[in-house]
Amino acid sequence: MPLARAGFRVVGVDRSEALLEEARRRAGRDRPRPELLRADYRELPLKDESFDAAVNLSTSLGYLGDEEDVRVLAEIRRVLRPGGRLVIETTHRDLLVRDEREQVWQGLGEGRLLLEQHAFDAAAGVVQTTQTLIEGTGARESRTFSVRVYAATELVAMLGRAGFAQVRCLGGFDAAPFTPASRLVIVAGT
Repeated sequence: MPLARAGFRVVGVDRSEALLEEARRRAGRDRPRPELLRADYRELPLKDESFDAAVNLSTSLGYLGDEEDVRVLAEIRRVLRPGGRLVIETTHRDLLVRDEREQVWQGLGEGRLLLEQHAFDAAAGVVQTTQTLIEGTGARESRTFSVRVYAATELVAMLGRAGFAQVRCLGGFDAAPFTPASRLVIVAGT
């Protein structure tokens, strides 16, 4: 939303209709609004070389397996113009090795709580998360999922296989140095 408000043409893509509905709700009646498309990011319904930049925030990679994630990155590369940039912000394997929190509680308002329980297999680089939503009434709903969490070196190699060059790893959006204790922001050029 901030990029659209700043005057950029913005297209958001997600395969979850629920998340797209939330994005529409958050956009409200603001103009200009981002165009929101329901699609799988392995097959973007967008023209070749039609964007100057792509942004992949939070943990969007790691759900499909290594080779499918390379396919995702190659698809993003396809829609970027020459000189375009991909910005990825994500957690990374080294950070999870250092972070020993196995459960996190978060208040969601209206008396609702979210409990996240994590089990990290450092050798495989896979974190299994169980999220339990506890309503103010005490009702509970849980879901469990696994995500492959890459080391920075793995992501850099994957970006190279997907056709990117000029890959830089940063420790945040403030361009701080990347460390095992920081988040990971990667800027990759076409």
